Amino acid sequence: MNRNPRERPSTQRRRPPAKRTLTDIWREPAPLPDVEPVIPSNDPTALIRSLGEPPLADAEAVLLQYATVIERSASIAVALALSAGVLGTDDLTPGLP
Repeated sequence: MNRNPRERPSTQRRRPPAKRTLTDIWREPAPLPDVEPVIPSNDPTALIRSLGEPPLADAEAVLLQYATVIERSASIAVALALSAGVLGTDDLTPGLP
């Protein structure tokens, strides 16, 4: 007589289900935090470069492609911050608006 491995023996008891807490989805939300200025990075590729060369055959080309995508994403983020009026400046960075 073959038993389904997922079936429990009749002597084994089931654990009672955990009680779920109800959440009121129509409650008043907490106030939003104050908007902080977005300060652009001087070197958006610093994190990816700090990880070292990727363990791939053509590591330099792969790193260049990643860096290109990261720099483009950073420039789009700066443009969005500028359009939203939240672009800040870093006092240590000359030449930024």
